[in-house]
Amino acid sequence: MTTPRACFLLPLLTLWLGVCAASAVPSVADPLGNLRPDHPRLLIEAATWPRLRAQAAADPHYRAIIEAVLAEARVRAAAPLPRRELEGKRLLWVSRRIRADAIFLSAAHHLDGDPAFLAAAERNLLAAAAFPDWNPAHFLDVAEMTAALALGYDWLHTDLSPATRATLRTAILEKGIRPGLDPDSRFNWWHTRNNNWNQVCLGGLTLGALAIAEDEPDAARATLALLAQSYRHGLQPYEPAGVYPEGPGYWRYGSSYTALTLAALQSALGDERLMADTAAFFAGAQVQTRLTAPSGQPYTFADCGLSSGPDPLLFWFARRLADPALLTDQHRHFAPFVPPAKYPREESELLWPLLYWQPPPAASASPWDAWLGAGSVPVAIFRGPGNPTRRLYLAVKGGSPSDSHAHMDGGSFVFETDGVRWAEDLGMQTYYELEKAGLSIFDGKQTGDRWRVFRYTSQAHNTLTIDHALHRVDGRVSLLDFTSPPAAGVSADLAPVLGPGVSRAIRRLTPHPDAHGLTVVDDLAGLRPGAEITWTLVTRADAETSGSLARLRREGRRLDLRLVSPAGTAFETAPASGPAPHDVPAPGYRLIRFTAIAPASGALHLEVVFAPPLDD
Repeated sequence: MTTPRACFLLPLLTLWLGVCAASAVPSVADPLGNLRPDHPRLLIEAATWPRLRAQAAADPHYRAIIEAVLAEARVRAAAPLPRRELEGKRLLWVSRRIRADAIFLSAAHHLDGDPAFLAAAERNLLAAAAFPDWNPAHFLDVAEMTAALALGYDWLHTDLSPATRATLRTAILEKGIRPGLDPDSRFNWWHTRNNNWNQVCLGGLTLGALAIAEDEPDAARATLALLAQSYRHGLQPYEPAGVYPEGPGYWRYGSSYTALTLAALQSALGDERLMADTAAFFAGAQVQTRLTAPSGQPYTFADCGLSSGPDPLLFWFARRLADPALLTDQHRHFAPFVPPAKYPREESELLWPLLYWQPPPAASASPWDAWLGAGSVPVAIFRGPGNPTRRLYLAVKGGSPSDSHAHMDGGSFVFETDGVRWAEDLGMQTYYELEKAGLSIFDGKQTGDRWRVFRYTSQAHNTLTIDHALHRVDGRVSLLDFTSPPAAGVSADLAPVLGPGVSRAIRRLTPHPDAHGLTVVDDLAGLRPGAEITWTLVTRADAETSGSLARLRREGRRLDLRLVSPAGTAFETAPASGPAPHDVPAPGYRLIRFTAIAPASGALHLEVVFAPPLDD
């Protein structure tokens, strides 16, 4: 007699055989053939904990990481039980809390031995297992909860009672893996989606499958079949050079789950052959280091938060790629965040330095550096020579508002000198706030709700706007004419997003050879005579404007903006907050802008110079 479970899993086992036959998974007759029989097997082994204790005894910097983990675990051990409380349509914040609980409390149990850590971890894991479901309508919630229970189950396996292990196994299977494998579920569109959902959902299910594989081998094989068949969808956006179109924030999110998946395959099965095509994904680590400026702030394009600081995931990349240079700036950015009161808890990012810590690489010279990253959202980055914390930094992007999580920011840029960011990106607004206001924030059509959010529009980015109109969502800005020092620069073709009739809109950004300034030139043609072209800069600097001069002051530093062309045009300042009730304030930010009128010829030349004051 064929059981319901067999009927459910048979199509995915057939898929596995088809994948193998097509050589997508080279020479893997049984993906569980080399399964490590004991626990823990996800990311670590039993010998990991004594090794980490010895490392902490020998390295005071690493000891600070351990102390931060233990301090955080004490806070979590005293916290109330988790409850199934949705925030809007999402259970995600609860899933992330459980994942952080599993990581911190399990690690603290092994590193310290206080029985309160094991008791709290078991209590919280069982509470999550008892939820009626993990909100499959928003499957990220399921994926992250599955990862949470998988890590807790695996890392604490030998210390949990048989009854607890059975309860957690059942929850992982019935509330995590089986809903994710269901070919008829309308919530499983992420199987073939080219964005972070694919990475996160495959990663969460894979951790769950590997954690319980000896007890549920058919489900594990079916999950690994889905992984082998589908992972390329999630990694496609990294092609060809590792630039992630959703921005640095979502790079951290999606990449962290791909890293968890690869690390778990390696630790549990002994290799990563199920995911053989990862070159562009690994290139993304170097891109992320470039997107972080000398100030420690990332280029916050697309739906990216404004927090600055380290990228702890780079500790895993540095170990996996044997490339300690990836950590050149990480130790400097990381140090202020080690005290637990300052560290972001919800993302569990201390996992990466906890398991993959390396000492800082030797200091090296900092010459001029210029780099262009190709892809659907091309990015050009320039760094001046000299002090690594005070170097000139210019980052420019192309792309389209139609890209996943994108804003109307084609041709925009961020700019730093002397450790001060003068040109900013406002970043994202919290989804829940906007959804509470009734907005469908992923409706990115030209008239969609997404563009009712001020900070997502071109008016709130360092770019151009014509007649106060939105950028075209069907347009795409490309980067052209990239040059390296001594004549460094890059151009952006804005015409496709500025609307019909604009025959030319080339923005040229040229960092100055002395590494203290920048010139931005916009050449436009085909404009309607009388059209208003607005040039915008977002900044947190204090600003005084006087005609064609804007004087910026911030953190004891000064920078002047000189409006060279068109003559007779003046700068003005404006709030950086939108007019609608759903637009959140942007305290400390302001807009510096000017408006030029297109002449009868329809051609216009705009030129702005960023430079230190002449009296400095």
